[in-house]
Amino acid sequence: MTAEDWKALSQGNYSGFGEKNQAALQYAEKLTRASKNVADADIAALKKHFSDEQLVDIHLLVGLVNLTNRFTDPLGLEFEFPQEKI
Repeated sequence: MTAEDWKALSQGNYSGFGEKNQAALQYAEKLTRASKNVADADIAALKKHFSDEQLVDIHLLVGLVNLTNRFTDPLGLEFEFPQEKI
């Protein structure tokens, strides 16, 4: 991803991504910022693009990143996952 992509993401602008990725990004943001507000409609939007197994993976990955951020941020730590080529 480019610096411009990261900047757009930080501003909540997902327009540079395809519909499938936009659905995942919107869900990730809602799960992060307002998890109690995740509704059936949010899951239905994901099911247009992802299998049930993939939904669980997305949910777990977002949860892991949120946990990591909540652990490292208050301590002033920087943590990066090793880069993997897929």
